[in-house]
Amino acid sequence: MPNPRTGRPADFLFTHHGHRLSQSAVRAELARAGEAAGLGKLTPHQLRHTYATALVNAGVSLQALMALLGHVSAQMSLRYGQLFDSTIRTEYERALDLAKAHIGPMNTSPTTAGRTTLPLVDISHGNWRETPTIKARMAGGYCLRAPAQEACPYANICEHCPSYRTDDTYTPVLTAQRADAQILARDAEARGWTSEAERHRKLIDRLDALINQAHTA
Repeated sequence: MPNPRTGRPADFLFTHHGHRLSQSAVRAELARAGEAAGLGKLTPHQLRHTYATALVNAGVSLQALMALLGHVSAQMSLRYGQLFDSTIRTEYERALDLAKAHIGPMNTSPTTAGRTTLPLVDISHGNWRETPTIKARMAGGYCLRAPAQEACPYANICEHCPSYRTDDTYTPVLTAQRADAQILARDAEARGWTSEAERHRKLIDRLDALINQAHTA
């Protein structure tokens, strides 16, 4: 931008009598504008936080955010970026898709180039409830995940949602899902997957409440 007094290019946008605004002047003007708007005292740091949060939720990478904020550590930048649940889910699914593309499908053969692989059975021929994977039963099917991926935070999220509704016509589906959840809880406990077993137990409690609700509706 040309300096309004000299016409030479300037590295700043807002000026006062042709000079760059000082930090104290910016703070004073922002505080005055906030009070006039009925927002109370505002500080430039609050705008910085809003700017960083908006960028994070728009999908900017952590490295880019660090560069824009002038941070030397990721920990500093993470303090500014408050992720919405939708952002976490989108980023999680994006990363998972990339990982799947990189790793490829799970190998179900007993050996690969002389190395023993995980004893995964082909889900089209074996019993999916007995596979050495992290398993989730849903109304329309099931999900299998490698143990390295750990428990999925979105498994059975619909059943726990306060907006979820059901009635007695769905009782057979819910009952079958509960029976599977009991099997999967025992399976997870036997494998030492504590958090996964706890997830299934919470689902069982929730299904009990839904079934009772369906009967009384």
